[in-house]
Amino acid sequence: MGRKNRAAKRTPAQAAADRQADELAGRLGLTLKDARKQRRLTQRQAAQIAGLSPSTWSWLEIGRDGRVTMATLNRAAMALGSGLNAYLKQTSAASQPRDAVHLRNQELVIRAAVPGGWQSLPEELIDREARTSRAADVLLCRVTKGQPTHYALIEIWDWFDDVGAAARDWGRRLEAVDRYAIARMVTDGPLPRTSGCWVVRATQRNRSLVNEHRGFFRSRFPGSAHAWLTALTNPAATMPGQPALLWVTVNGARLFPSRLG
Repeated sequence: MGRKNRAAKRTPAQAAADRQADELAGRLGLTLKDARKQRRLTQRQAAQIAGLSPSTWSWLEIGRDGRVTMATLNRAAMALGSGLNAYLKQTSAASQPRDAVHLRNQELVIRAAVPGGWQSLPEELIDREARTSRAADVLLCRVTKGQPTHYALIEIWDWFDDVGAAARDWGRRLEAVDRYAIARMVTDGPLPRTSGCWVVRATQRNRSLVNEHRGFFRSRFPGSAHAWLTALTNPAATMPGQPALLWVTVNGARLFPSRLG
């Protein structure tokens, strides 16, 4: 009864803050689990290194309670060779951007596409009419004789929160790129070709997820990942018409093809 009374007394802003805390705890739990598996540790071993009970460690990985202390979370992170970094939006005190990993992967895509003759438009707004404006992680464009002929939408995923929602939005984003391309035609002529790729960070969690749902990802990304990598780096290679899924190494150093077939 006491817990219900406390919940009833929360203001809408407090309730929203509590929900966000639970969501953050869930994300941290998934990253802890991923890091632990990469180090090939059991929950009991990781808990022993952190000086926590196995039940506490298990609860951290489940991540359903945003009231876990910072000290406990930091102990867990440091046991896995990492640590917590905190950032507040709209402040200048952070030592690095909150999306540093994402930026590194965007930079990799941009550099990889230079040999293929692509112009890169990171964070390009592709749908001004959307209820929430949609920007591309990286929009690539090939120009022939002053006319854009190919547009490639590259979406970068560090981790998945809701794969179904991301897949549904992917279709809408490709349609937005079609409209974007038509609006920027310089002269009458053939319509520019449009397609795209997902570039997914090759963490153990992401690779396990894709492998477990291989049929789903294969149906959404039937294109050849090898052909896409060739098209990115070779100006003579035609962009595949079907989307594909590429991997990026965890350290953001290299792109490599998925094997969904």
